Amino acid sequence: MPQRRKPSTGFTLIEMMVTLAVLFIFFIMAVPSFAGLKQRAAIRGAGDQVLAFWNEARFEAVKRNQLVKVGVRTGSNGAFCLGAATTTDEADATTCDCMSAAPATNVCDVMRYPADQSEWNNVTVTGISLGGTTSLLSIKPVVIEPKRTALTEATDKGTLSLAGPPGQMAYKLNLYVDQLGRGLLCESSSSTARLPEYDKRRCAD
Repeated sequence: MPQRRKPSTGFTLIEMMVTLAVLFIFFIMAVPSFAGLKQRAAIRGAGDQVLAFWNEARFEAVKRNQLVKVGVRTGSNGAFCLGAATTTDEADATTCDCMSAAPATNVCDVMRYPADQSEWNNVTVTGISLGGTTSLLSIKPVVIEPKRTALTEATDKGTLSLAGPPGQMAYKLNLYVDQLGRGLLCESSSSTARLPEYDKRRCAD
C-alpha cells in the first residue's frame, strides 16, 4: 500500500511576500501616529518642566526669605535655559547665566535648567511677554517677593511660549504667570494642533 505524503504546513514564498507587504503597509500608516505621539510627549514634558521650575523658584523665595529672580536666556540654534538667583533689587533686570554650569558672574545660585539642551527634546521658545519684554534677544527676568510669592512688579506678568519639535503637527504651550505669581500651563490660541488635555485651557501668547 503506497504511503501517504504529509501535507505541507509551512508558508509558500508568495504567502510570505504578501504577509510582509501587508505588515509594511501597516508600518507606513503607523509612522505619522508615532511621530505625533513623540511631538506631544516632548511639548508636554517641556511644559511640565517649565511650570515645575517656576513653582520651585517661588518655594525657594519663601524658604530663603529672599527676593528670587527668574529669567530665560536664549542662544543659537534654538537653545534656551531657565535660571533662578537671589537678588536684593526688586527691579533687577539682569538674568543669571543659566547657559553655563559655573559662570564667573551672574551665577544662578538658586537653580538652573537644563543641564544639557537635549533635555528639551527639540522644544523651542517662540515668544515671551513675561517680564514686560517681547524680544527674545533681551529678556528681562521677573522678581518674586518672599512673603506672598507675588511679582514685585505687577506689569511683569505675561507668558512664555513654547513650540513643539518640528514635524507634522505644530503644538504650542504657554506658561502664563499672573501678578500674584501663580503659574498656569495653557495651550496657545495660535496653535494649529490641539492637545486634548488643554482643551479648556487656552490662552493668548
